[in-house]
Amino acid sequence: MLPKKMVDLDRVIASSPVVVLWGEPLDHRPVDFVTDNVSQFGYAVPEMVLEEVRYDSIVFDEDRERVRSAFQNALLDGSDSFILDYRIITRAGAVRWVEDRVAFHRDETGKVCLYQSSLLDITERKTAELQLRESEERLARVLVSARVGVWEYLPESDELLGDGRASLFGISDDAIPKSRKELWDAIVPPAGRERLENAWREILEGTTDHLDLEHKLIKVDGSAVWVLTKGFPVRGEDGGLLRMQGVTVDISPLKQAEEKVVQQNERLALLHEISLAFMEELDSESLIRRILEKAVELAGSANGLIGVIEEDGENIRNTWGVGLYEKLVGNLVPVSVGLIGEVLKKKSRVIVEDYRTYPERMELDAYTNVTTVLGLPLYRGERLLGAVAIAFTDTVRFLEEPLLNLLDQFAAAASIALENARFYEDARKEVEERERTEQRLRFHQALVEAAAEGASFLLSIESEEQAMFFALRALGQAAAADSIALFRNSEGQEGAVAKIIAKAPISGNEEFFILPDHLPWGDEYSSIYESLSDGMPFHGTIASIASERHDASFATITMIPVFIRSYFWGVLAFCFQRERPPFETDEIDVLRAAAYNMAASVIRWESEREVKKGYEKLRRTFTDVIRTMGQIVGKKDPYTIEHQERVAALALEIGNRLGLGKER
Repeated sequence: MLPKKMVDLDRVIASSPVVVLWGEPLDHRPVDFVTDNVSQFGYAVPEMVLEEVRYDSIVFDEDRERVRSAFQNALLDGSDSFILDYRIITRAGAVRWVEDRVAFHRDETGKVCLYQSSLLDITERKTAELQLRESEERLARVLVSARVGVWEYLPESDELLGDGRASLFGISDDAIPKSRKELWDAIVPPAGRERLENAWREILEGTTDHLDLEHKLIKVDGSAVWVLTKGFPVRGEDGGLLRMQGVTVDISPLKQAEEKVVQQNERLALLHEISLAFMEELDSESLIRRILEKAVELAGSANGLIGVIEEDGENIRNTWGVGLYEKLVGNLVPVSVGLIGEVLKKKSRVIVEDYRTYPERMELDAYTNVTTVLGLPLYRGERLLGAVAIAFTDTVRFLEEPLLNLLDQFAAAASIALENARFYEDARKEVEERERTEQRLRFHQALVEAAAEGASFLLSIESEEQAMFFALRALGQAAAADSIALFRNSEGQEGAVAKIIAKAPISGNEEFFILPDHLPWGDEYSSIYESLSDGMPFHGTIASIASERHDASFATITMIPVFIRSYFWGVLAFCFQRERPPFETDEIDVLRAAAYNMAASVIRWESEREVKKGYEKLRRTFTDVIRTMGQIVGKKDPYTIEHQERVAALALEIGNRLGLGKER
């Protein structure tokens, strides 16, 4: 009898759609036992038990990590079982959905010692569910595109359920309240709430057999939408309301037609206000910005761009932008490209009803949702300045002729305002140029006076060191330098070098003098030397000094070459802690003259010292001559008056020629 029972059990298992398997509770789910009906997936018992085919290898790739995580989490949180739907791959390569019911068996200590899985092929059920979901999504897309919401009202719970309402209300499907009261509190404005409540009450009380009402809704983002709500009640035998089914349709375009007259009056008032505002604005940049803001406001859009023709006449620069155009500000576009290019070519208004099919469309990410676009030329007097582009998104806009005429008037007013601003700017630039010229003249005069004062110091102060210090400081202060120094060229052991003769701090910081006492004219300084020796001043920074000081103490060095009889004698160096522009040519001439006076004074002082040394030597020689002559005369006839007179006369003659006093 036992074999017969076993055969019956095998037959039951073979005919069952459920595949049973178990094994150790490890991550990869080893299979110690599996029923023969695993063959429905194309696999054999031996290859599963011997792990020739691992169980986790037949799990679909995209589901494998999810299955593994669910198995591990169930082990960790002490669950006795869990159910999971996922896909497996048959030996033939087909993908099948299975429902896996996993149970854990524990030993006497409570530790999981075995897992058991019951696999049921649910592919047909899953396919039906997916098809149903796809149909629902398709219907939802149709409702959204048509801007129609379908709903059902349940009076017992006061709930409103439906599809396609998210686009109407500006709320995601998941966030739409089920409660009618909560929904109306969120989207029905107080001004229209009582009228809607009364119409709804008539349906509930049975005094009317349908609902037909136009009313306004306020979306979550604050924008208004006009809708038509139609409802059809379903009543029981006793006349009580069981439910009500209906639709809500966006009728905003129809309502907009009714509001045209009001809008036109408002636009005229706005145009008048804009014209007055333009007349008050004299700065061109501010005026262009205001033109764009008002153009967008007048057109009822949120996206606008002003492109201005560059001086080369070949390109347009996006000067100001709002909305989707804001990221494009600063871009250069050829004058023949895009909508603005067409406006500039035609020199008149251009309307593109649907930019998505526009032949001159520019393929930019910012233009993905752009539909209707309007372009207007901007003039400054007789000259074409650029163009204004106004864009609408999502839906194609019909721009009425009255609005277009207003925008043309707006463009004309803007052109007049731009011409007025140009006159103002020309006058302002002339004043600024005059002020800059006066400032340069004052600076030049200060340099001339400082150079003259320095020359006076060099001639009047006996101390050479003090004279040079005061001359340098006067010139450095006039030049607004932080320190100044005079260098003289010489030949060193390693070649040409400039040695410092004198320096003067100007800023009060004794430590601020960044140049070394010796400037080796080789290596890094070679290019500077070549420029200076050719008579060209140096203006800029020196890399090695910037590196040593981490570029924190100075920004600019200016060197003025000094030539004496066509010989490159040295340099006058200015150090600035801040960055400054180069000196002008006439200022360089003054600095050259001052530097030459300083160098000439150094040479004069050296010559005077040499002459003084010569005089001292002659004086010593003359003293020796007098002493010798006296000895000669004394030996011959020291008491002869005639001889003494001749010696005295000779001494006076020699002394006069040497510039000595009579006492000597």
